[in-house]
Amino acid sequence: MFKNWKEVKKYQENVARILTNSISMNRVSHAYIFEGAKGTRKEGVAMLFAKTLLCTQREGIEPCNVCHNCKRIDNLTHPNLFMINPVGKVIKKEVVTSLIQEFSKASVENGPRIYIVVDADRFNQSSANTLLKTMEEPGQEIYQILITENLNNLLSTIISRAETLHFRPINRKLLKKHLEEQEVNETYANIISQYTADIKTAETLAKDKVIEDLYLLVTEIFESFLYKDKSAIISLYQANRILADNEKCEIFLNLLTYYQKDILSLKNDSESELIYIDQKDTIIKLTKKISRNQAEDYLDEMLELANKLKFNINTQLAFNKLLMSLERGYKHAT
Repeated sequence: MFKNWKEVKKYQENVARILTNSISMNRVSHAYIFEGAKGTRKEGVAMLFAKTLLCTQREGIEPCNVCHNCKRIDNLTHPNLFMINPVGKVIKKEVVTSLIQEFSKASVENGPRIYIVVDADRFNQSSANTLLKTMEEPGQEIYQILITENLNNLLSTIISRAETLHFRPINRKLLKKHLEEQEVNETYANIISQYTADIKTAETLAKDKVIEDLYLLVTEIFESFLYKDKSAIISLYQANRILADNEKCEIFLNLLTYYQKDILSLKNDSESELIYIDQKDTIIKLTKKISRNQAEDYLDEMLELANKLKFNINTQLAFNKLLMSLERGYKHAT
């Protein structure tokens, strides 16, 4: 969760500017739509917005983070903050009706009341129409934030009654820095920030041993291309348990692709673009074994396999075929 608007500005500068200007000028809209891809920290901004409105010791636009209200928002226990997190595929009418009934009662505490709807695109026609009524007559000091990854799935009438803020994908350099600040080593931070722009997914992967296991497998495979007596196929076979599910297969292929991109980067004299920075010596040796055209062809093979993984294919055979092609090219190079 964000502690202040300065943090938000690093990740979502435009959103931070609009909201802080509205707060400082006392022109906060009663309804907002936070729209953007997964991982763009929409919920974190929504919670900071609620904290800012309810903080009792606010300094300018920044909440104090220490008063009773701020602490209760951090713990999701403030009676004036309502969260709707859909269970299942739709948000039912009963959920919205219950919320309306809650707002029709006298507030337990003074101050604004805020409700945040996560995955707001999951409203069905009935619940959306019920919500629409609350947007037409929101009531004094009632604020609504609808969070969605699919703006087009919301009713046009709902969109027209709210101020839509667009959240941009997180800058990968910022994501890498964020991971490094959490003591993730530079190469892993490079890999993870290339794989996802979703900060929650990145943090989860950084704590999961799967990245380390797959990193070791990929580096072992590429290092085997330097020696006649080592086999990439055997390395893959011995690590078969790592590739037991589709998600790990996808990550593994991405890590292979990043390594091959590094080889191509050095071929193109673009050392600053290296992802596997700790593998530079091995990558230099591999660049000497193939031409630029071969490096590009191998990268194309990996990208082609990425498309095939979306379908029901024999992944073991597919990876064997890819590694045999790479092994033949690197080991038989003149």
